[in-house]
Amino acid sequence: MPNYSIKDLENLTGVQAHTIRIWEQRYRLLAPQRTPTNIRVYEDKDLRKLLSIALLNSNGLKISKAAKLTDAEVNAAVLKLTESANESVATYIETLKLIMIEMNESKFEKFFSHLVVQFGFEETISKVFVPFFARLTYLWQTESVTAAQIYFISSLYKQKLYVAFDGLEPANPAKKNFVFFLPKTEWTDNGLLFGHFLVRKRGYNSIYIGMSMTADDMIDVVKTYPNSYFVSVATLAKIDVTEYYKKILASCTEGQHLLISGHQSELVRLSDPKVTFFRDMIEFKTFVDSL
Repeated sequence: MPNYSIKDLENLTGVQAHTIRIWEQRYRLLAPQRTPTNIRVYEDKDLRKLLSIALLNSNGLKISKAAKLTDAEVNAAVLKLTESANESVATYIETLKLIMIEMNESKFEKFFSHLVVQFGFEETISKVFVPFFARLTYLWQTESVTAAQIYFISSLYKQKLYVAFDGLEPANPAKKNFVFFLPKTEWTDNGLLFGHFLVRKRGYNSIYIGMSMTADDMIDVVKTYPNSYFVSVATLAKIDVTEYYKKILASCTEGQHLLISGHQSELVRLSDPKVTFFRDMIEFKTFVDSL
């Protein structure tokens, strides 16, 4: 079982470390173990409880009352909260985080169905999962979550997208191509896959090349698809992203455009009319809808 520091709990729950200490002392909310040097060490059960309590507290339940609830009562209160049609997107994101930490597939299925009923499929991804995965990038960089937890939630999310693809109408061959790829050493394709879904749903031809493509490989792809948009997301690539995209851009001819999104897109130093930057796939969606 993973062990967490109080800083990890702060990153994951949004509750500041000094507040966690106060809740422990005043309400005996958690009882962490201690290292020989008296440093707090928390277990999964502590993280799950704090996530749930923080969620209830942010939605109006006083900490003095929340701390008195049994684990079963806390779980019931969280379930009731997340099934409400009036909850905020922030609440839904915190619920997803809790499901990820618990690695609870049945909860995910029920929660996802609730979101789709409320928002519809595309808006569920746009409103909840896009900001959730953006937050997850930060948590991964601070080593607050494990690879297993990320793979778990990403796998369930992708399963939903794959099923949604099966229900789409065939692409219109008269429309422009979109080619989706990730740079070398980039393996996080949650956003890229959603972009692929967005353009396919709108009838465009969409070619999904996938993860960790070298610049030389992409140059060959660029030659294969004239008059196309080449869409990429750079989040955690361990390369010089400017040089990578610069090399691909040099092979682009008239009618070809490079569209770049992701956390690392801010590091790309390219100024060219054939390059467009997007903060995330929500901005990309706006771009596609404007075509």
